[in-house]
Amino acid sequence: MTRDGAGSRAWILLLGLASGLSTFGMASLVPALPALAAALRTDYGAIQFVLSVYLLALGLAQPVQGLLCDRFGRRPVLLGGFAAFALASVAAALAPSLPLLIVARFVQALGASVGTVVARAMVRDTHEPERAAVALAFITAVMGISPILSPIAGGLVVETFGWRAIFAMHALIAAVLIAWMGIALRETRPGTRPPPHAASFFSQALVLLRDARFRGYTLIYGFATGAIYVFLTVGAALFERQFDMRPSRFGVLWAMLACAFACGAWFAGTGARRFGSRRVMRVGVALTLLGVLVFVIAAFLPAPSLGAYMLSLTLMVAGNGMISPLSLAGAVSDHPELAGLASGLSSSLAMLTTVLFAAASGALYRDSAGSIALLLAVAGTGMVFAVRAALREPLRGARR
Repeated sequence: MTRDGAGSRAWILLLGLASGLSTFGMASLVPALPALAAALRTDYGAIQFVLSVYLLALGLAQPVQGLLCDRFGRRPVLLGGFAAFALASVAAALAPSLPLLIVARFVQALGASVGTVVARAMVRDTHEPERAAVALAFITAVMGISPILSPIAGGLVVETFGWRAIFAMHALIAAVLIAWMGIALRETRPGTRPPPHAASFFSQALVLLRDARFRGYTLIYGFATGAIYVFLTVGAALFERQFDMRPSRFGVLWAMLACAFACGAWFAGTGARRFGSRRVMRVGVALTLLGVLVFVIAAFLPAPSLGAYMLSLTLMVAGNGMISPLSLAGAVSDHPELAGLASGLSSSLAMLTTVLFAAASGALYRDSAGSIALLLAVAGTGMVFAVRAALREPLRGARR
């Protein structure tokens, strides 16, 4: 079932780019963190707050965004959120101090948080569960453009124009997307469905939280993404210390890894059509766990090996590309009447899990890979238990 052009290439491209804005706002700043710390005269640990507060706001806002798009429609909430992101980007570019920059980043994330929530809700509005998994896989593949381009763009911009220009770039990109969505994006919320009231938020959320498969899919996504951010939070500093790697080179390296993410998401879409989403999910989890194992071994080698780290990260990122769209679709598949709230709550819980891992990574990092390896092992163990809950039953219409 599709309607209103949903599922077309242009529609998938637009939702993929909209979903990728939050990642772009995060990853484009990573290569600039050492320069940002120097410019604001603070230590690297304190500067991590511009990342962790962004992730925290993404996690806190998404259930509210889901409720809003269920009540007022997908399109107006999406446009309003991106407008807030654009204005906060301008404020961040002008921020004279770290506390004001952190506030601007918080508002940036509040606005960007709507992208993934609305994209998932729109897909669920217009597709049956298994076809929704396929559509989300291709949208996620388009999202892969964001982590490919953002660290390269961030590294080049900070070296050429300084760190403030990164936020000017954020505002410009948001303005382009707002104009495109205003022209091309139609409302998809079913008109026959009565809008939920704010008073029902907690009762509806409890329905979702009592669902073991909802929790399982949510935690698979949270642990898999948390593993990536464990590295991303301190990766630039680690590689600068161990391999004397400049920000622009780290951006290129991360872009190569993001290609693996896009390939994994693309395989999730094509593979789910042929083999079913459950089988593809298992492959993605297996690749992620293998990547974790390789990183743990590499962290304790006598001499640092860039090749070993790259192999590990490639496996984890490719596995994450396969896991992400299928877990996102699985979390909303059983409750189409709560598509917006399910999307927002699932993303929120997953993002809060990611925040914990990112914050722990920044707090525990001591110029070596040992703490990263420990946190990756924790994330891998959590994924194993989450998979057992999520895959206890097949998706409706899914092949075994």
